[in-house]
Amino acid sequence: MSQSTLLEAIERQRGIITSAQFTQLANELNTDAATTASWLLDQFKRWAVAPISDFHVAALVHANNHHGEDFYALGVNVEIAHFGLESAVHAEQTALHNAWLNGAVELKHIYINAAPCGYCRQFMNEFVSGATLPVSIASTHTTLSELLPHAFGPIDLGVTESIFANVMMADVVAAGGESKASLRLHQQASYAPYSGGQAAVEITYSGVSFFGRYIENAAFNPSFNPFLAALSQIALCGQGIDFDKIEAVALLESDSLKSHKDVIRTMVQRLAPNASFECA
Repeated sequence: MSQSTLLEAIERQRGIITSAQFTQLANELNTDAATTASWLLDQFKRWAVAPISDFHVAALVHANNHHGEDFYALGVNVEIAHFGLESAVHAEQTALHNAWLNGAVELKHIYINAAPCGYCRQFMNEFVSGATLPVSIASTHTTLSELLPHAFGPIDLGVTESIFANVMMADVVAAGGESKASLRLHQQASYAPYSGGQAAVEITYSGVSFFGRYIENAAFNPSFNPFLAALSQIALCGQGIDFDKIEAVALLESDSLKSHKDVIRTMVQRLAPNASFECA
């Protein structure tokens, strides 16, 4: 497989790279894993949607699924013009959500082409409880515990639930592609140990479904809005985001002291005024 063919395959796979593809690329480049990851980040940071900052960040998560198979999940930063900066999605968030959405149950390494901000370090901490997760920033190799000393995390709020303990992606696939069934399973798989308000979003984009799961954080902010999570999945097709192609947005959330309904409805009305919005 040529390098250009591989890049096209990763685009079709929505930023997912199999272990075999990664190994083949490393062999073709005659490089180690860290250098291969850095090469991939250089290729895919162009996928970032950054109309405000013009700062393109890419992240790559090396994960393991419940079958014991290794894979890699890409992520890029996504900004929304004419909205507040708080609506921006960071590359680390996109990559971690992408890995989780595709069945990750364990994180093995995170590669980033720029130093993670404190917001992202806190977000990563929700996935691994601040342990010794290896983090590579360009040619610098460190761990999350070194990047986030004296961390505040789930254990400080008495939460023992793991983000990886919910419904597996295999169960979502088993839904047979039916939209409502898939959205329900994504909602059940979402992570909301602090509010109990599990939520997921489906965006119909040029006839294709993209899903986003809600992810809460011990610090509350940075929790991950499921609509922004779904938008980040669109960005991982490598074609940017054309809001005119959004045909419908469906939010499924459980009753709790917090709700995404008003925020997402407002964003849909502003970004894609011709799209339908449904909340259940």
